[in-house]
Amino acid sequence: MTAQHHHLPPDAEGPRSVEETYLRYRAELVGFFARRTRERANVEDLVQQVYERLLKYRPRTPVTDPRGYLFQTARHVLITANQALRQDHERYLACDANDLALRAEAVPSLWVEEEGGAELAFEEFERVLSELPEKCQAALLRQRRDGWSYQQIASELQVSVNTVKDYIVRALEHFQVHFSMPAKERSALKDRS
Repeated sequence: MTAQHHHLPPDAEGPRSVEETYLRYRAELVGFFARRTRERANVEDLVQQVYERLLKYRPRTPVTDPRGYLFQTARHVLITANQALRQDHERYLACDANDLALRAEAVPSLWVEEEGGAELAFEEFERVLSELPEKCQAALLRQRRDGWSYQQIASELQVSVNTVKDYIVRALEHFQVHFSMPAKERSALKDRS
């Protein structure tokens, strides 16, 4: 707080008035958030955030319209919450197979080298690759190792470009599932084969 803040008379928006105003309009706040939030489960949390802000950020001058001030604070809380929720959803948006394939092309490597060195990692890569159908293997290797275009791979395999993309996505998903497993589970799978 800066030195410019005015001291409020006890009957202005002091601690008692903030609490009284909040309690008086709490039911309206619940309805306000229930109609406008993107996440209905958070309504009570949002109402509590309004109260916390009212206590934390005191107005510089006496509040002549406590209800208006309360709902102005509620709008700020709502905007912040909805923006955070939107950012979270954008971060985890599902994408279609073509988009996934394009994103996969930007990844320089299919696996992270483990402590066993390049030889063990290569053996693991070969084993996981061999679990895929032949055309998926060929499409992945032609694209990743040889740098071929989808069209070149499609011509060689005598399938459509979209099928090639599907093969590559399937292969990448297979690797992602395998290498996202804890090492202990991967080892157990390896022992079974």
